[in-house]
Amino acid sequence: MPELVLNVYTRTLFSLLLFCHLAGCSGSNLPRTVPAEGIVMLDDDVVPDATIIFIADVGTYNATAVTDKNGRFAMKAFDEKKGAVPGAYKVELTKTIVESKAGKDGGSDVNLKMGLPKKYASLVTSGLSIVIADEGKKDMKFELTSK
Repeated sequence: MPELVLNVYTRTLFSLLLFCHLAGCSGSNLPRTVPAEGIVMLDDDVVPDATIIFIADVGTYNATAVTDKNGRFAMKAFDEKKGAVPGAYKVELTKTIVESKAGKDGGSDVNLKMGLPKKYASLVTSGLSIVIADEGKKDMKFELTSK
């Protein structure tokens, strides 16, 4: 009988450890991240509420951010920690502007429009890239033009 209790205990402990590992209880196995911060400008004006996506040239660790009211951003590769994984990235920048006005039937009509030139929305056409060094990069500046 003691062997049965030990066997049940061992299985329960193993199951709990496996669950914690799968749920992320055992610590982070994520790669190291470094600061990746900067500003987005369009025709010399700051761009608030723009979404920035860094798409890794090699590997699978991308990063994203949204600019604040001053056009500033801080990239985040993982929910659990700030920063980007050091490496080379292609960059996409988008901004969606929601316009609504009163509709004919008492409701409202919603129109979405791009707040940045379309070319910046694709890594193929944006022409933007960045390298994040091992020590990070806190002075990035993306100077976009509407032409």
